[in-house]
Amino acid sequence: MTELSNPFVLGYHGCRKSVGEDILAGKVPHLKDSRNRWDWLGSGIYFWEADPKRGYEWALDRYGAADAFVLGAAIHLGYCLDLMSRGPLDLLKPAYDTLLNAHKESGEPLPENRKTRKGPSHALDCAVINTLHVTRAENQPFPLQPFNTVRGLFQEEPPIFPDSMIMSRTHVQICVRTPEESIKGYIRVPESQYL
Repeated sequence: MTELSNPFVLGYHGCRKSVGEDILAGKVPHLKDSRNRWDWLGSGIYFWEADPKRGYEWALDRYGAADAFVLGAAIHLGYCLDLMSRGPLDLLKPAYDTLLNAHKESGEPLPENRKTRKGPSHALDCAVINTLHVTRAENQPFPLQPFNTVRGLFQEEPPIFPDSMIMSRTHVQICVRTPEESIKGYIRVPESQYL
């Protein structure tokens, strides 16, 4: 919803080593979109902004030390649904209402956000943001400008110390929806930046 004054950021993506090496070698043009129902910023390619260590922690948890890899990217945020600003946040309630009405009409239950053993599932948040993208694309008589990226602050547990409300894995996450426009290049991240 906003063009940021400094539209370029460095993002870090945790992945398998083979995936990262294929991207860096040019064998694959871009990472694959994540389309899980629990992806809190909707469908797209996810990056941790300015936090290679968090990217490594994620890859380490998922793939183990031998296969964990961090891929860096120069990202142009472009037209960004920046959930750290008031204006974009105001778009979410109408998108929720649209989703709620669609589920009432179909008789299907609304997706739910919930905590799981593996961490939070943001099925409702994901569905609301994806609904926002669809309603903008289907706006009549003219579609509204699509968002290139979605950006949000996520407070991820555990607390930094007992009884703290500051979480040790808090981060800014970016979901890139238009990789051809938004990702200006991938970079190899030296291990010294995240180990």
